[in-house]
Amino acid sequence: MASPQQLTLAASTPASDIAVRGIVARSQQMRDLLRDVVLYSNCDANALILGDTGTGKESIARALHQGHATRWRGPFVSVNCGAIPDGLFESEFFGYTKGAFTGAVTDHAGYLEQAHGGTLFLDELGELPLHQQVKLLRVLEQRTVTRLGSRTPVQVDFRLVAATNRDLRRMAAQGGFRTDLYYRVAVLVFRLPSLDERGPEDKRAIFETILRRLAERNGYRLGNVPEWLLDAVERCHFQGNVRELINLAERVAITCQATGGWNADLLTAMLHHPPGADTAPARSWSAREEAERDRILAHLENHGWRRQVTATALGISRKVLWEKMRKYCLFEAPSLDAGNGGRLGS
Repeated sequence: MASPQQLTLAASTPASDIAVRGIVARSQQMRDLLRDVVLYSNCDANALILGDTGTGKESIARALHQGHATRWRGPFVSVNCGAIPDGLFESEFFGYTKGAFTGAVTDHAGYLEQAHGGTLFLDELGELPLHQQVKLLRVLEQRTVTRLGSRTPVQVDFRLVAATNRDLRRMAAQGGFRTDLYYRVAVLVFRLPSLDERGPEDKRAIFETILRRLAERNGYRLGNVPEWLLDAVERCHFQGNVRELINLAERVAITCQATGGWNADLLTAMLHHPPGADTAPARSWSAREEAERDRILAHLENHGWRRQVTATALGISRKVLWEKMRKYCLFEAPSLDAGNGGRLGS
């Protein structure tokens, strides 16, 4: 685990890249953002991260956590506000005592207690209903929580970092978000640019970095990435931002490992014609479904795509998990077999 001092050194090094918690940044816009992250990481002020889906908001939140002089040793509790059913908000956030309700067979600490001594990251804060915003605001003001079934308040100490792809200021002006909560959260504001705003240099750097990480992880030699491929990536538009670019890099790595080299025809077709573009209908999910998909994907990745363990962690059956995986097209990418010392390129 990197120390705050290492984080500061990485961000202040006068090199072509700035690396903060693995975030690749060559564009001046991202370099400036990361310098602000380093500057404000070692404080307890609440922070709000703004950015489109797939821009890497959680990575910035983790960098803020990692850069704190003491909280970096504490927990980083990540919560997707849009994935929590309305009826479970209090039990999930505040926790409960044994016997508080049917099924409460043990004491359970909620997210607010779990984050004690560390950082609470609330993703998709704009999806939190107004009546739940009031409860969160009260905790931020009083710094105490009371579990369901208990009358004893518990002191909590955490740094709040929130993220959203919505305009909370406008929502507050229109009555869709509490103004007092907005100003409580938005002490420090970080805006993440889209990948297109970051420019071709970041597209190239991220793409090449992901390819090399995959090669290192799976034990094969990468070789030099062809210049024509990097140029093509620079010209691509990535509506899904960094997340989509990472997916592309993984597909390219799998294809190159399978074919034994940089197959220009296959890779060019992949860049300009994503898999399933003409055969699969466009999917339109609600914000809550998007949040549920992200939550399931995070659990699958955390548990090595083991469905039974993931289902247990989510509190659902293995059958229900499989149905949701099919619904949201969540399938583990094929592993990159190193084979007989396979080599990509020359």
